[in-house]
Amino acid sequence: MTFQATIPSTLVLTWQSQVVQYPALGPEGISYFAGVTPLGTVDCLLYRNEGGAVVGILNHYGFDSVWEKTGNVNVFVRRNCQRQGIATALIMEADRRWPINLDQQHFTPEGAAFAERLRADGVL
Repeated sequence: MTFQATIPSTLVLTWQSQVVQYPALGPEGISYFAGVTPLGTVDCLLYRNEGGAVVGILNHYGFDSVWEKTGNVNVFVRRNCQRQGIATALIMEADRRWPINLDQQHFTPEGAAFAERLRADGVL
């Protein structure tokens, strides 16, 4: 399944702007979704809860763009579902599937702390 991204750049980093791009319900656990953009396909991993709702999203970039470099990832977790291992599960699955490079990325303060925990725990 693919989608065409049409979100204004001013909204691209909000949970709501991300989650509306995907089917509302699906199978529990981690699944793949291909996001087709004019620059290339963004590999998306979706983490769905027991009810099938998306509670975590990972976007992997297999191409360079103005905003992202090849190997970068963005991770979003619904606020009320944070601190449950969802982001870690998504990162581990992405690392299994594709080459990711956390060293070249820009992070929010929370994202930087998360990346350091992953490294300290030997996850990446």
